[in-house]
Amino acid sequence: MTRFEESSRCSAGNPIIFRWFGFPACSIGSDLDAATEAFFNALDAPNRVWSPQNRAMAKMEFQRRIQKAERGELTPIDEVKPVDVLNPPPMYEIRWQSIHVSAFVDGVTSHMNIIVRLYHSEPESHPGHFIGHHVHEKDLAAGHIYRAQDEEIGVSKRFFDSGIPISWGIATQQCAI
Repeated sequence: MTRFEESSRCSAGNPIIFRWFGFPACSIGSDLDAATEAFFNALDAPNRVWSPQNRAMAKMEFQRRIQKAERGELTPIDEVKPVDVLNPPPMYEIRWQSIHVSAFVDGVTSHMNIIVRLYHSEPESHPGHFIGHHVHEKDLAAGHIYRAQDEEIGVSKRFFDSGIPISWGIATQQCAI
């Protein structure tokens, strides 16, 4: 079986364009906003509470990492790495190890850091792009981490596959960098 372990374009030191092709859907130009919405959708839980300051900090941390990826400046493994290296298409994860959140449970507010992943593809047909498909909170307490991760990667792959016929909404004139 072929093994895929190429470094991500997001760490190659060259500028690339971020495209969001997942849920929520978006038009070109609102990609970062749509990905940020997906980020907060992934972090929202019935017991989570967001102060305006906490929400602003989480948003800033998420968006800065995407912008760093657009500059090709992510650090391999710590910030971006290939996932599901045995099954095409190649997918990568952009990694956040500690997004600060607050929860209100049984009348008590607690603070914690959570792990977040954004899965993206880097199609050969669009060498100047990376395409975000899915954001999720990684639950280390689940006891079935790898199975849960594989399910999340599967969501990403379904978005990838559904975008092939329309080149993930990327206009052809944008493909040349």
